[in-house]
Amino acid sequence: MQESTPIRPRDQLLRDSFTPAEAILFGVILIMASIVNWLGDPRSLWLLGSLLIIGCLTPLVLKTHEHTHPFFVDLLWPKFWLCSAPAWILALQFVLGLTQNPLNSVTIDNNLYHTLAPISLWRPISAVDNTAWLTTFAYCGTYLMATSLYIVPKSRAFFERLFPWLCIGAVLVGVFGYIQKGLGLTKPLFTPGTGANDFFAFFPYDGHWAAFASLWCCACIAMSLLTTRYEDNPGFINSTGPWYLTGGTLLGTTGFLVKAPLPAAVLLLTLSAMLLIVAVEFIANPKDPHHRSIATCSGLTACLSFAGGIFRIFQDQAVTDNASALRMAAIDMFKDSPVFGWGIDSYERLLPFYSNDMLLGQRSERAASDWLQLLAELGLIGFIIILFFLSAFIVRYLRDARNVRLTNHLLIGCSSVLLLALCDSPFMAPAVLFSFFVIFFSSLRWAEVSRNQVDEVDAARPRLVTPESQRRVPFYNQPYNEKEK
Repeated sequence: MQESTPIRPRDQLLRDSFTPAEAILFGVILIMASIVNWLGDPRSLWLLGSLLIIGCLTPLVLKTHEHTHPFFVDLLWPKFWLCSAPAWILALQFVLGLTQNPLNSVTIDNNLYHTLAPISLWRPISAVDNTAWLTTFAYCGTYLMATSLYIVPKSRAFFERLFPWLCIGAVLVGVFGYIQKGLGLTKPLFTPGTGANDFFAFFPYDGHWAAFASLWCCACIAMSLLTTRYEDNPGFINSTGPWYLTGGTLLGTTGFLVKAPLPAAVLLLTLSAMLLIVAVEFIANPKDPHHRSIATCSGLTACLSFAGGIFRIFQDQAVTDNASALRMAAIDMFKDSPVFGWGIDSYERLLPFYSNDMLLGQRSERAASDWLQLLAELGLIGFIIILFFLSAFIVRYLRDARNVRLTNHLLIGCSSVLLLALCDSPFMAPAVLFSFFVIFFSSLRWAEVSRNQVDEVDAARPRLVTPESQRRVPFYNQPYNEKEK
């Protein structure tokens, strides 16, 4: 239960009704989700520009929250500045990097060539200063807006209303992908694509789709399991649980259609883990009249998905050597500028200086590993900042011993994407970045509002009621038995 004592109806209404800030945040998140889900091109100017503009609304949401929240929000701005610190630091690193560009232009016989000039290792660098600014600030804006989900919602009711819409949106994109494969379309809509046939739905590269589907597969199945824990649950079959479970399974089984082997394997193994959790939950819950059939179907599908994931891991990959060469180039870049890296989006520009003969004449935007690319472009400073803050959020959750099942299930999807980032580039896609931070911060906020009194979540003030053992005057602190007169 969320409250230690029975909550009165008027208090429950105050807790679960949207404040103006929650209403604004609800609408903004849905708008951002629609944009990133349906405009899948990672470098679309419309997409990045929209994310930048919407991200600038974050102060408006927080200021509205400060003036309209019915409880104490003493920790509002300290929490915001602490949570948003990575975005401000990385944006500052990019701006300072504009003062040092390592690329020089040389004209020989009317041909333009680039040379790599000596650099100072102790100053930020930016090898791409004319286009990288939009990507940098769009991603920072997306992160800032996502942090609002860790600050603004005052109860679980906010997420119980938000996640159904987000899950429906993700499933609809997946259904469109199935239809797309059935019709044999040659390229995704709303984007020119990459020229290859490894696309799915609106994602030009199906590896990005696999990361996106892993996140929302976990979210759908987590919401399905949540319905079984409601006190007024009419039974799993008669609730919304089967719809969530079907949606999560549809997203997960797209792994059989994804051509990128390792992303497909991660997606299928994630689906297998979530369905196994469903099977265990229903085995341990014999009160549901259909628990055996649900557990059996979930277990069999989990086994099938696990087998498919293992098969994809060991599947022959024609691009293994190229991917290894791209990763080695990122490592060599990091060795030459280990402190601040070469700047956002610099990998593609500097690859000709570091690629081996196997990559001769080829261009690539990504290093086939987001973690290695992060080291190459942001150096140890950026890498440590991002890793430290992600770890700090998780450690804080574990330190408070909040064993919240929905949070744990959502974090499984986040862990899958972080694991995939070791051998692929999921965070190149704004849809994956947005979905990751939305699910990450929502899961942590859900844990906070589930284990604390609603009026104490963001309050830093001391308790106004002295403990009973220290009082000299009797004080009535029991549930009220109100009757209409």
